[in-house]
Amino acid sequence: MRMLIWTIIFFVVAAVVKIDLQEGTLPLASFYKEPCTETTTSYQTVQVKIAEHDTIHSILATTPMETEMSFSERLALFFQYNPHLQKQSLRAGESVTIPIKRIKQCQNT
Repeated sequence: MRMLIWTIIFFVVAAVVKIDLQEGTLPLASFYKEPCTETTTSYQTVQVKIAEHDTIHSILATTPMETEMSFSERLALFFQYNPHLQKQSLRAGESVTIPIKRIKQCQNT
């Protein structure tokens, strides 16, 4: 009978140790960051006043992005912020919005 009780105690302790090693003693500790599952991307923008003989390419070249982005992606962003310029040319004195910095925000709550 004594051997049966010691066997049961041994298996209970072994189960507790196994669970502790797999899940950890502090599974909800604050130093563990949850991975970001949903992100939103927004852009910091700057207003630029068009000078005479400026082109879209020259404006985008003088205001570089902080992150790597191809010219075609940047051009698509330019037209997203300035949809009125898709069917008209640039005019001197006009103000346009140029995206300069990508901002990613985590949506985990």
